[in-house]
Amino acid sequence: MGCLSRIGCIVVLAVGGVGAYWLYGDRLPSVLSRAASGAASRVTDAATKASERLDSNQGARIASENDAARRAERAKRERAIVWARLTPAGSAGGESIARLARRNGPAFVSLRAPELAGVLATGMSKVLPSSATRPEVAIVDEQVLVRTVVALRDVAGDGALRGLLGVALDGRDTLRMAGTLDLVRPGLAEYRVRELRLKGIDVPPRLIPALVGAMHRAVTADSLPSDALPIPLPKAVADVRVANGKVTLYKAVVP
Repeated sequence: MGCLSRIGCIVVLAVGGVGAYWLYGDRLPSVLSRAASGAASRVTDAATKASERLDSNQGARIASENDAARRAERAKRERAIVWARLTPAGSAGGESIARLARRNGPAFVSLRAPELAGVLATGMSKVLPSSATRPEVAIVDEQVLVRTVVALRDVAGDGALRGLLGVALDGRDTLRMAGTLDLVRPGLAEYRVRELRLKGIDVPPRLIPALVGAMHRAVTADSLPSDALPIPLPKAVADVRVANGKVTLYKAVVP
């Protein structure tokens, strides 16, 4: 019976093969090939989609980790900044200028944030909005940082920018600037604002000149860049350099 069963199976397969050939003729190999190719394509597509989902999840995780690392690094830099309140020169800043002005005084003096705050206090009070309170200064690498709390509408002025920003500038908030300090002539320096942050948002560079022009109240005959604030300095100062977290003031020639 086993032999007859095997013979029967062979006969069924043979009949099936003959029937398939009769139906498809010489197209049978190509039909089988397409069927195999289709199955392989479906397997490949499934694998690709699974891989894309994995890559997407990995990409989101990596992006989140990178963003967290950037925030942590920024917070670390912020904690390292030494801020000093802008108060009229009378302590360390005033003493440094007095030494520089003496005929037999040093050729230069280097100031940290507390000394610089005393030197810039009077000049900054003339260019910051009248609503500014608690102004502070810091020095980071080659830049001077200034922050103060202001009435936001004083920063926008009365032009098109105020109309554009509208209610976004209601109330008071912290204004923060970072920029360079250079001498224009004896008695006058310019503070060029390279970065400006308002309500915790970094203002696009092309808007900085409009905000700077709206905020300062000082009048000067000198032609300054549109992103610069005029800062009066003692005439004993012949040059200014900012580097390595310090501001160096160079002595003017005493006649």
